[in-house]
Amino acid sequence: MKRSAYLLLAACLAFADKVEQTAKNSPPSGLLAGAARADISPPVGIPQMNWGAQTHVTAEAIDPAGMWATALVLSDGRRKFAMVDLDALFSSHLTDVPARVEKLTGIPAAHVRLGATHTHAGPFLNAEKGPVGIDLDQYRAGFKNYWDLVSDKVVGAIVEANSKLKPAHAAGRKGIGTINVNRRVRAANGASPSVGRNSEGNVDRDLNVVRIDDAEGKPVAILVNFQCHGTVMAWENKAISPDWPGMMRKVVEQTFPGSLCLFFQGAAGNQGPMEGFTGDLAVAHRLGRILGHQAAALALQTETTRREPSFEGFSESTAFIAKQPWRVKGPRDATLKFATKVLELPARSYTPSDIDRMSTAVRDAEVKAEAARKSGDPWEKHVAEARLRRFQDLLAKWKKPASGEPVRVQVQMLRIGDIALVAMPGEPFAEIGQAIKKASPFGVTLFCGYSNGEGGDYMPVESEYGHAGYEVDRTPYGVGAAEKLVRETIAMFPEIR
Repeated sequence: MKRSAYLLLAACLAFADKVEQTAKNSPPSGLLAGAARADISPPVGIPQMNWGAQTHVTAEAIDPAGMWATALVLSDGRRKFAMVDLDALFSSHLTDVPARVEKLTGIPAAHVRLGATHTHAGPFLNAEKGPVGIDLDQYRAGFKNYWDLVSDKVVGAIVEANSKLKPAHAAGRKGIGTINVNRRVRAANGASPSVGRNSEGNVDRDLNVVRIDDAEGKPVAILVNFQCHGTVMAWENKAISPDWPGMMRKVVEQTFPGSLCLFFQGAAGNQGPMEGFTGDLAVAHRLGRILGHQAAALALQTETTRREPSFEGFSESTAFIAKQPWRVKGPRDATLKFATKVLELPARSYTPSDIDRMSTAVRDAEVKAEAARKSGDPWEKHVAEARLRRFQDLLAKWKKPASGEPVRVQVQMLRIGDIALVAMPGEPFAEIGQAIKKASPFGVTLFCGYSNGEGGDYMPVESEYGHAGYEVDRTPYGVGAAEKLVRETIAMFPEIR
């Protein structure tokens, strides 16, 4: 057979592929990726003081979804970046991790991002929460030992992920999630907002997913970015739990066997679950499954290479059929770039009228607490004392002399081809994330709060200060801080273009 005939036969066989083309049919993108996970479930009996209204101090069970730290390391062969999804309220107990990772792997400490899921059902030791008057000294050693162990496990997970680096392809996709709602409920009588469900308030339902495949087209990691407080499980709950993110991850991983799902909490400062403040794990699991299926559907639609339908003639098969198989055209852009900046934002200050307002709240709470003690009702007494403690703590904070110094907040920005990941500490309101995502020049932008670095606590937008309420009362940021952060963060995008 002549050479031309062989070539024609080979071409016909290629066009008659029964197996679809995937990343295995693409040249390398230049991206390397590795993922690993560590079990950070604590022992039963660890302090779980996340709510002022709770009557217990220690946990009595562990959610079957488990508590995890999941690490992803990315590299372009010259630079490396590590990011961790951590089932915790915050990552503030792990300040030693970046330096330890740098020593063991060479990944610069500044290139290590630790992100907490912000579950309110995890281990926590806080005198502002739980029953009033509890001696916490008996729990401190065990609590410290737990976080020392978590630190070791997080470092170990990053080291393991770094050892698993292999050629990869990545792409992102934008969609909609439906489990969140604005949580600042406006009071009809002019009182401060409560924390609950405000169906009229601003809600950010952006659901962003990044899929990372290996060179064979098999998923290595699925990144999910959404903004919703981990407050389904509340003061009645006595089980250590990742809240809804735990079951969300499980659903995604069941859809993509062999992969690891990382959840990156968004700008959730004023975003809560559609249904929450319960002691029923089934509610958290149901909401997690809902978002998990929504995220998995997006990941299933994500093409990590440039894969397009290609017209290759016709076939007669009862109907006259156009042959248009999907063919890989090549890798996607996998450029890695990084920028970080510490912003100086205005600090909160309090006027004499602010102090008077909070002093009045304390006096009213004292009267109610005394009445509750006399009533003999244990629950009423507990709630009244929790209320009094909250106002007393705020008043003491407000009376502290202002330092006059700005509040420093660190912003991290990582580019992965046409994907951007923007991260900051604390609890930014949704409007902050929305503004930055809207201004981003990249196809998919993940905005993440609850990350390591300088800064922290709630960051409201200017329009919310006049309403006061829980988040506004406790923020360290002054009016205009959020707006300045948005402007200066947007100005960073050219650094990673």
